Amino acid sequence: MIQSLAVVNAIVTMGYKATGNKFTVSFNGSKGYLNDITIGCEGTQIADNRIMYQELLNKDGSLKSINVNVFYSNEHGVRISTGKDEPRVVYSDLN
Repeated sequence: MIQSLAVVNAIVTMGYKATGNKFTVSFNGSKGYLNDITIGCEGTQIADNRIMYQELLNKDGSLKSINVNVFYSNEHGVRISTGKDEPRVVYSDLN
């Protein structure tokens, strides 16, 4: 589904409704290849909010059928991950 703009639209719409902040979805590449996907939000971004494209691929180059989790807190910003992890506190050196 990552190839569908409707999915990107759903992410930014749900993100805005849940936080009241602007959400962005960025596709970052190098030398003509997709490198990573970053989801961001207005304000502080302490957590890792990037998924490397290679994490989304099977050995044959097709897209895996996996969940992408998006977590948000006012203090730490957006954190995204693949798999079945739960929300957790992200500590930073900024405190």
